[in-house]
Amino acid sequence: MTESPPPRRRWITPTIPARFVRELTDRLPLAADTLRRIHQRAGIDPRLLEADEPRVAPIAYRRLQRLAVGAAGDEFLGHLARPVPPGTTAELLRLLAHMPSTGHAIDGIARMIRVFDGAPPWRIDLPEGPAGPVRLHLTPRNAVQADALLMVHLILLGLIHVIGWLAGEAPPLRRVMLPDRFAALAAESAFLFGRPVEHGAMPGGLEFGPGSFALPVTARPDGAGAFTRRLVELMTQPTAPAGTEAALRHLLAATRPYAGLSETAAARALGLSRATLARRLASSGMSFRLVRDELRRDLACSLLRRTELSLADIAERLGFSEPSAFQRAFRQWTGQPPARWRRLNR
Repeated sequence: MTESPPPRRRWITPTIPARFVRELTDRLPLAADTLRRIHQRAGIDPRLLEADEPRVAPIAYRRLQRLAVGAAGDEFLGHLARPVPPGTTAELLRLLAHMPSTGHAIDGIARMIRVFDGAPPWRIDLPEGPAGPVRLHLTPRNAVQADALLMVHLILLGLIHVIGWLAGEAPPLRRVMLPDRFAALAAESAFLFGRPVEHGAMPGGLEFGPGSFALPVTARPDGAGAFTRRLVELMTQPTAPAGTEAALRHLLAATRPYAGLSETAAARALGLSRATLARRLASSGMSFRLVRDELRRDLACSLLRRTELSLADIAERLGFSEPSAFQRAFRQWTGQPPARWRRLNR
């Protein structure tokens, strides 16, 4: 007797709750005929949005968001005090790509939102030690922002993907904290954030692994436009989890001097033995020394290109005892002395 083959696994494309679709346009000053027209072009029957049960395909949701931004001339869909003109996000990302670290870039995003909203969008709690988490807490300006489901997702998911683009890798996300009113959408939130979420009496926030805001920015300014166009799509897909290598990179980025932990201390901070850490890194063709050297190289290049710091100051940040030791290491990393590399890459 032969065994019957196992049933095929069905892959179901996730859909968007009707409330999110309504919130795309319900704060925009659009006439009824304009709303009807953009719903029709997006392929959405407005009658489906009258109740919470119906759901919309992601492609229609993304199309509606682009049409709504174009019709209203507001990239934040009416959630801020003043409209954010189309193209602002792409221009901001081009500027952020010149920042030396992800922390500077996140501060730049907060400043931009404050220009259009008159209030800071979040509060950041920095860790006391190198192995501590970085916590970001939303600070809604008024009751309308506090009640919006879409706004919370737009900001938190957008931050995760922007940090990943700037640093070239997904940030290690430890916790996602959402208001109690999100509990009914727990499955959708877990899908989008790539992990189970916590609910409570708070406006919402994120907890990142150590060093998430200390990584050097490696994104190129000329890639900002393409990334901005993909951002709407990315925020309707699962957030990629960060593995051991990414967690190690963020941990080393949080130490002072930069990447200054030993392999044993880093393994302990990650809750691993030294052998386990080495084995996991080796499975992706990496080693502790390679990760540490890549971090130092990337930060050195970022500081040389984007700041006026002297070679002695950069050497001190990277933990070299003498500028000459830094110059020898940099030549090994890039094949050029740092002064010449700076002249060619400013």
